[in-house]
Order: sequence, then structure tokens, then C-alpha cells
Amino acid sequence: MQDLSIEQRIKQIYDQLSPTQQKLASCILNHQGDIATYSATELAKLAGVSKSAVTRLLQRLEYKDFGEVKRQVRAARRWGTPIAEKQPEHQSISNVFSDYIQCDQNNIQKTLESIKTSDFDAAVKSIGQAQRVYVIGYRNNHALALHLRQQLTQCRDNVTLLPLPGQTLGEEVASFTAKDTVIIMGIRRRPAWLKNLMITLRKRGIFLIYITDHADVNPKEVSDIHFSCVVRGVSAFDSYASVMNIISVLANGVYQDNYNEANDRIQAIEETYQTLNELDMAALNNGALIDEFEA
Repeated sequence: MQDLSIEQRIKQIYDQLSPTQQKLASCILNHQGDIATYSATELAKLAGVSKSAVTRLLQRLEYKDFGEVKRQVRAARRWGTPIAEKQPEHQSISNVFSDYIQCDQNNIQKTLESIKTSDFDAAVKSIGQAQRVYVIGYRNNHALALHLRQQLTQCRDNVTLLPLPGQTLGEEVASFTAKDTVIIMGIRRRPAWLKNLMITLRKRGIFLIYITDHADVNPKEVSDIHFSCVVRGVSAFDSYASVMNIISVLANGVYQDNYNEANDRIQAIEETYQTLNELDMAALNNGALIDEFEA
């Protein structure tokens, strides 16, 4: 395990750990951004376990001591919370932008390369053929869910965003059937009870697609298909570039798989836009929306 990150080590043996060690391991994954600021005693308190449990887990992960963990975490810069090392002062803006570009490119490449063709095809078929599609997202995930819903609704009808403002899910979930598909956006940091919802839905035979982050442990246990997005950012905050690419790839996959029906719907939507005068069509007619980088 010597060349593996703490995240990779934990995932490799997570199923073999005791419930207490799994609790501690999950705590470590969820606090990678600031774990280097804790002592072993403080980490034990944070996870609600004993200090000896920390020692035993580190041994299972083949670390010499907690100091080695902290050094590796600092070097790997795998942040789960918005805490990061202070950047050097007077750093040129071009260098800053270059770091962001490189980070997003790496995240997108790793994310898309991890997708199995069979999983992607199954997800596209499920979204396209379901009676109704529900897209669920809380906290930051709500904005991502809104964007995914907006893309999918161009291709098919009966795509619903949840939760509605100020509402709970119970009254909506009660109407879900096995003919529906549910997409859950679960990029960190998601509500602790989210996976209980997913388990409940699967027990009812509802096809569930889970879009999560690279640090999530065993997402396959709570979903039919999952897509893990690499979201680590340059500094304190995560980057959602890879998530937006997954959304784009999925929506375009549904469009291509339902090409004739999707085109008919898009045409009807465009005609309705014009009838209602909702969009600035003059900009489109003047060519302002043509890709400015084409020339």
C-alpha cells in the first residue's frame, strides 16, 4: 500500500473493517482538508472512537504513525472541506489560472475515463425510457440537479426537480413507482441521511442513478449505477467541472438515444419560445451565439 493515498488505502479494505473502524475511516475521508491540523487524540474525538481505534486503523492502513498520514495528506492536497494552505503572495494571475486549468483538465479526464460503457448505456436507456424522471439534490447539489433537469427536459417530458422550495420529500416519494428513474446528485458535502433515502428507493424497485464524488465509500451499495466525479480543487473549494461534464455527457446520450423524439420536442420548445417571446432571438439571428473561438 506504500504508494497509495489514504483515500485509496481506505477504499481497498473498507469492507474488511469493523463498524468502529469504518466510522473512523469515513470521518477521515470527510475531513481530508483539515485532518493535518488534528492530533490522533483530536481525530478520535472527532470520529467518536477511542485513540486505540485510531492506532489500529493506521496499522491496518500500513502507516507508521499519524504523522505520516498528515504528511501524505498535505502533499496529496485532497480536500473535503474548504480549508487549504495559504497560497504564496504576489503569485502571477497567469500562474493561478494555469493551475486551475490543469486541475480541471485532470479532474475531467479521470472522471470520464472511470465510466464503464455498460453503466453509461444503462443510465441513458433508463433515463430515456422511464415513465417519469426525478432529479434530487440538496445544498450545492440542488443547483447541479437543476441544471441536469433543465438539460434532460429538452429531450423528454416528465422530468421533475426535487425538493421543491420549503418542501419535504415524503409526499413526492410516495408517488414514485418502479417505472420511474431517480437521479440523485450527491457531491460532497451531502446530507447524512441521503443514503437512507437511496436504500428506501431501491427496496421499492426504483432504478437509481447516483452522481457522487471520488471520496464516497461504496456508492454501488446504494444505487443501480453510480458515477464518481473527481472534484478536488486548486485551493479550498471543490471544482465541479467534472460534474458538469457528466451532466453534459448524460444529457447528450439521452438526446442521441432518442434522436427523433428529442428533436421533435426541441422544435416544439423553440416554437413555444417564439410564441411567448421568452428569449432574445435577435442575438441568435445576428449570429452572436456562434462560437467565437471558431475563427
